[in-house]
Amino acid sequence: MALDKNDHLVKDYLNAREKHFKVLVLQFIQMIGFKVLVTAGLLLIGGALVLNQEMNIGQFVAAEIIIILVISSVEKLILGLESFYDVLTSLEKLGQVVDKELESQKGDTISAETSFNLILSKVFYSVPDRDTPILSDINLEISNQCRILVRGESGSGKSSLLRLLAGIIDPTSGRIFINDSALSSLHLNSYRALLGLSLSEETPFEGTIRENVSFNNLEVTDQRIRAVFNEIGLKEFLKDQPNGLDTYLKPEGKQIAYTVAKKIILARAIIKNPKLLILEDPLDQFSMEEAASIITYITDPIHNWSLIVVSANKQWESSCNTIVNLDNGKIQ
Repeated sequence: MALDKNDHLVKDYLNAREKHFKVLVLQFIQMIGFKVLVTAGLLLIGGALVLNQEMNIGQFVAAEIIIILVISSVEKLILGLESFYDVLTSLEKLGQVVDKELESQKGDTISAETSFNLILSKVFYSVPDRDTPILSDINLEISNQCRILVRGESGSGKSSLLRLLAGIIDPTSGRIFINDSALSSLHLNSYRALLGLSLSEETPFEGTIRENVSFNNLEVTDQRIRAVFNEIGLKEFLKDQPNGLDTYLKPEGKQIAYTVAKKIILARAIIKNPKLLILEDPLDQFSMEEAASIITYITDPIHNWSLIVVSANKQWESSCNTIVNLDNGKIQ
């Protein structure tokens, strides 16, 4: 199967490339025709002039040399166009990847010292290739220091709801308000700076443990990192590392346990004391005792953050004061 698919892709690529660069073949044919035409014309006209004694042999040879130089220059020019076309094609294909619309870098900022209140009002979210909306008529308020558990079957819209709250995607209709200001009117980076995210697809990146947790934020001290690690069960993992916080991690959490990778992402989310902590299946595959300890720490009233967590783990229920059930994109 792999060989058949590879043959199919290579065949399509070769056909596309031949079609794409067919202009080069046409130009090469034109160049050969130009050389034949000029050479034949030189021989006919020069031969006729020599026979009629209107040009001597020396003049004929000199003219031939000049014509050959002109033809060689034209040939080099045409052959050089191939590299020029390659550059243009590369720029065009790079442009298709990197020429994306940038987010607005303007808008109001939110102070980290103010209270945090987030409201979703009649929010809908749809995608072009799906007939029914992923989220429909979502009305939700996340007040300061609230603890919200979101539950629902796979495909009910839980992940999309979290991405809306994080400002990663925009609602199709409806409004999102932060402290009486529309999210669309805010400087998104200043808003995201107040969030702590632990989404299901996140993994550690290639870099030190310190870089993975703090993103080189100088305000995050080693003492703060160790304190958080102690609370979420990474103390022993850190002790076993030969270079401590300077130990390099492989990309995508390779060569470390799955639960350790999840804890590193969780530590990254809470290390800066965010205003809103957004968690998606943060304790997947954890033991009951370990999960209970981390839930107690995250939901402790001593922390000023608001919390919204998506999880099927029933241990969250007793620690959250609001439970939201999503079904086919609607809050039940």
